[in-house]
Amino acid sequence: MFPEFRNAGVLMIGFRGRLERAISGNSEYKNNVWKLSEDAGLGTKTVYNILNDDRLDTSKTGPGFFGISRVANLLGVSLDGLAGMSQHSISTPDNNLQTALSQHALETIASQMNDGSDNLSADFLLRIYAKSGGRIEAFSKYFDRCDQYLPPAMEDHYSRVKIVGTKSLSAITMGTPSQPLLQEALKNMGDKDLQARVIQDYRNAMQRGTLVTVETLDIQMPNHPVRVKMDFIRVLLAVKDAASNQTLLNFSLLVV
Repeated sequence: MFPEFRNAGVLMIGFRGRLERAISGNSEYKNNVWKLSEDAGLGTKTVYNILNDDRLDTSKTGPGFFGISRVANLLGVSLDGLAGMSQHSISTPDNNLQTALSQHALETIASQMNDGSDNLSADFLLRIYAKSGGRIEAFSKYFDRCDQYLPPAMEDHYSRVKIVGTKSLSAITMGTPSQPLLQEALKNMGDKDLQARVIQDYRNAMQRGTLVTVETLDIQMPNHPVRVKMDFIRVLLAVKDAASNQTLLNFSLLVV
């Protein structure tokens, strides 16, 4: 079993709770978390340490994608399930034990629809990225759902927009897929700490290849006398074309 797996009487929520349930439901690994960690190509104690790190309950980034992807494959669950983006991937034994937060995390992501039938998810986008080797051509079908950015330079203080997708979350929020309007909003962002974090996230994504975060937007719209507040999953993908020109794709998927 898992030694000191959790504090007595304390329910783990979020990512760690979902990972615990997935391990407990797997006949091969439920009594050997060390073997799971090794079979996934991680350090012997990596999964154990993840399960005992309560900082992950509120983390915006979580553990490394590719390692956790291998863990999910071994457990027979989806990355969406572990990330809390699918309510069907991992069963919940006792709904009475769930807090409002963990229940919300298990709800389905209602992302914008592509031709009325195709839902994107962080898991799906990351799988395309891994299979294509980070080639931009692999995402051409979904360009209308994403915004494209130039790789941030060290001297940049805000993100530089190339193209706004016609069905991206920013286009829907602004009411128009306007590159100048989005660029103005990013350049003149009142919250300078947020502006600095956004550009640093983009730099990190360019270095790592991918970055997935949970974001809350609470801003005054630049072109409407209204204030917008929403939660969304942001998937940043650093891609290259055939000539090795780099672009940063931003898929923002609304959380409801």
